[in-house]
Amino acid sequence: MVKIKEECTGCMACRNICPAGAIGTKRNENGFLMPVVDSSRCMHCGQCEEACPLEGKDSGRPDPKKAYAMYHLSEHVVSISSSGGAFYALASEVLKQGGIVFGCYLDVKKKMAYLADTDHMPLEKLLTSKYVESYIGDGYQKVKRHLEAGRKVLFCGTPCQAAGLSGFLGKDDENLLLVDFACGAVTSQTFLRDYLRGLERRFQSKVQEVNFRDKHYGWGQYCFWAKFENGRVYRKTAMSDPYFFCFLRSSMQRFSCHGCRFAERHYSDVVLSDFWKCGHFLVEGNGRRGLSLALAMTQKGQEALESIRGQAHMEELDRAEASYHLKARSCPKDKAPEIYAHQACAAQHGVSVLRKQLLTPRKRLYYAVRQFVMDRPKLAAHFPKLVGRGQLM
Repeated sequence: MVKIKEECTGCMACRNICPAGAIGTKRNENGFLMPVVDSSRCMHCGQCEEACPLEGKDSGRPDPKKAYAMYHLSEHVVSISSSGGAFYALASEVLKQGGIVFGCYLDVKKKMAYLADTDHMPLEKLLTSKYVESYIGDGYQKVKRHLEAGRKVLFCGTPCQAAGLSGFLGKDDENLLLVDFACGAVTSQTFLRDYLRGLERRFQSKVQEVNFRDKHYGWGQYCFWAKFENGRVYRKTAMSDPYFFCFLRSSMQRFSCHGCRFAERHYSDVVLSDFWKCGHFLVEGNGRRGLSLALAMTQKGQEALESIRGQAHMEELDRAEASYHLKARSCPKDKAPEIYAHQACAAQHGVSVLRKQLLTPRKRLYYAVRQFVMDRPKLAAHFPKLVGRGQLM
């Protein structure tokens, strides 16, 4: 029987592999998904322990075989993607071959994110980053059934989810392309649900659409956007939006994200990221619309990336220069008590109150002025330094 540890990532490999159906799911006090074992149904077969990436002997892949900077040749694809459209290109190639793509879908009506597939919704619904924990359900079992039917499958998830699927399957499959990304931790669906409900009360209407990476201010500026049924729109830069700000400050992340072991040792074939360190590629490429970094971790991943050259402008990079994107972006474990205090505040009072506590009055004023200027393009043109990419102060 698998032992549920604090370091559990919620990947649900144990739940999916249990032959007795003895492992379910529950949310802890801060809304993070955790497996729960019904000991009366457990067969003590040990399959859950073998599938668990925290227990596994495989340590993942630390270094990429090749690295590419790229952007999709379709401006529309780049505009609806978080960065340069690398995931869209890889997924399209799989779909052309009659395959299926699995990825995260944000259901704004239910206010939850979960694993979905292109047999049940268009690929566009699986695009863009969702800065929240996604529910896997029996998704690994679905992937396995398609692979057993001889179908090509692309699975895209967090590094720990990719490790979970790898542990569940127990072996590599030539028809499976595993894709993950440079992950900066996840927040709980409870925090996002409460925040969206607060926005609905404020705008007196139900949320219709949400985008965590709206490019209204350009690709380099993180921006949270929400559209409501009454036609009103909410748009704030990450520093001005309470939910996004607290996410970037690592104030609401899952415990297992503290010093995550999967952030630097991936189980995937391809790792995707924004290509912030773009240098000359930004000038010669597509400017502020979005650039992707794609890392081939396996030979299969390299072949998959080479197969999309017809869809994208690509340039091979020095692997050492590109590998910095694989570094863990989450907080060390010694920050855990502080993070727990932040989460308790967010759970009781909301992320807006937490943001106010984390910022000095001077910084709050700075971000308010900056947002005011950015919402007025003519004014913003006179303050290029103020409206730059905008890192945390």
